Amino acid sequence: MLEQSVAAHPDFLDARRALAVVLGKSGRWEEALAQHSEAARLAPDDASVLNDFGCALLEAGRLEDAAEMLRLSVDLDHEHGEAWTNLAAVLNRLGRAVDAADGAKQAAALRPDHAGVLGVLSTVLASNGDYAGAEQAARRAVALSAEDSGAWIQLGNVLIDIGEVDAAAEAYGRAVELAPGNRVAAHNRLYALHLSATVGDEGLFEAIRRWGVGQSKPIMLSGWDRDPDRRLRIGYVSADFGQHPVGWFMAPVLPNHDPTEVEVVCYSHREVEDDLTRLLRNHCQNWVSVLGMDDRALAERIRADGIDLLIDLGGHTARNRLETFAMAPAPVQATWGGLIGTTGLPAMGWLIGDPQQVPPGAEGLYTECIVRLPNGYVCYGPPDYAPEVTPLPALRNGWQTFGCFNRLAKLSDETLVLWARVLEAVPESRLVLNTKELACPVLRERVAGRFAGLGIGADRLDLRPGGSHVEMLAAYGDVDVALDPMPYSGGLTTLEALWMGVPVVTLPGRRFCARHSLSHVTVLGYPEWVASDPDGYVRIVAGLAQHTGYLEELRAGMRARMAASPLCDGAAFTRDLEAAYREMWRQYCAT
Repeated sequence: MLEQSVAAHPDFLDARRALAVVLGKSGRWEEALAQHSEAARLAPDDASVLNDFGCALLEAGRLEDAAEMLRLSVDLDHEHGEAWTNLAAVLNRLGRAVDAADGAKQAAALRPDHAGVLGVLSTVLASNGDYAGAEQAARRAVALSAEDSGAWIQLGNVLIDIGEVDAAAEAYGRAVELAPGNRVAAHNRLYALHLSATVGDEGLFEAIRRWGVGQSKPIMLSGWDRDPDRRLRIGYVSADFGQHPVGWFMAPVLPNHDPTEVEVVCYSHREVEDDLTRLLRNHCQNWVSVLGMDDRALAERIRADGIDLLIDLGGHTARNRLETFAMAPAPVQATWGGLIGTTGLPAMGWLIGDPQQVPPGAEGLYTECIVRLPNGYVCYGPPDYAPEVTPLPALRNGWQTFGCFNRLAKLSDETLVLWARVLEAVPESRLVLNTKELACPVLRERVAGRFAGLGIGADRLDLRPGGSHVEMLAAYGDVDVALDPMPYSGGLTTLEALWMGVPVVTLPGRRFCARHSLSHVTVLGYPEWVASDPDGYVRIVAGLAQHTGYLEELRAGMRARMAASPLCDGAAFTRDLEAAYREMWRQYCAT
């Protein structure tokens, strides 16, 4: 009806705007944007028309164009609070947090009691390192609109940032109650539960399994060529093809795939590309941006591309596409690389791990079948800008310095209790914590207060604000021994510490995310850095601290040893990965 109205009356502005909205909700973004463009042509001085156009561009994944259109809107009407809010949100997603803050503050001045505005303000303040302000804005949004699931989601996001993971899980849970179909709330809650030391492994598994049970909605597959030995089409799906753990794990893989065995398609949901994105794209035969595609459209595209094995690189992390995997658009599906554990999806047939990540007997914590790579579940491609390894800091300081560069959300109460014991066991030692959240003075005070409650004074803490990636790597020059947190172990962070010559001591748990460091140090050849209980953790760290000469020798040779190990052997790792793909495929062909 709307299409007929527009055809009959092409200058009917309201009909075009309504049609554009309907087309957008149907995922027909090119057609929707064409209608928005025509509406903007008809009313170039109408700020609301341009705001709608900007929002549609945002939903279609065209962030730069959206920012430009929304800027035009606020230039036309400086009092347009909705346009200021949307502009701030887009700029923040583009990584322009300082500019986003100006827009968010303008929006909040115009609409101080609007929960949606406060949610965007909270997001932007967090991106600028003002986590106290972000928490305040998020709590005010919830107070103003307690039935708004979006307000609860943002509160959960801030609580994760400041390390209150159980409170974050509760906030996300409230959002799920208010909006059971809200995928962001559901995934964020499951992610938070992985970080929680108060949620048991079986409880975590059951929560994920229950989510997965309601997600089965397969599309029909037929006519597949079940030749077990033919060349395979592999599809990788991720929002993290860039400077992110997934990007660094894929960097050694994509260049080493055997084109006679596999053809690779990368389905990228990444919004802002960087140098690593471009490197990855250069090593991929087929690169498909899936921004603006809904789950069914992506599933249909994957089906049309004839993908044999579809690989999830996100698990329950941000901007994942698990709902697409629930439709089973490929005959064989596996989760790997960016995962933090089981997906819970009946349609996800496989999880790719290794003997340390998923030891025999642990299969009950996974809904997937397990395939174990022989030399670690991921491979590390270190950045070429990594600084050189520096001499052991204990030699110049006269004391041992321990360190952890993981995010604040991983520093559970149990972790801090253990680290306090380490500091007590090694007199005069110091602890460096280095993460972006500690740029916030309020959070630094909170962390110092947590340690003070454990008898550790501020004079033994060095709380740092993170910085650029190269600055973070360089900061390992001040660390003698790295301490792994629990129950969520360091992954890329551990690999980076090792690359900078710093040994990592870990106490693994049973869940997948609790065993990353166990895998990495074992593959590197140092299983003696793995503790079996808290007493053993303290004993291992204290033992290393007593042998400065050994640490000096380790530091001098660690990078060369790691470079020659399976951890950094992209060619060998990719052969193992392709062998796993072939085995999964052959099992499918045999059914």
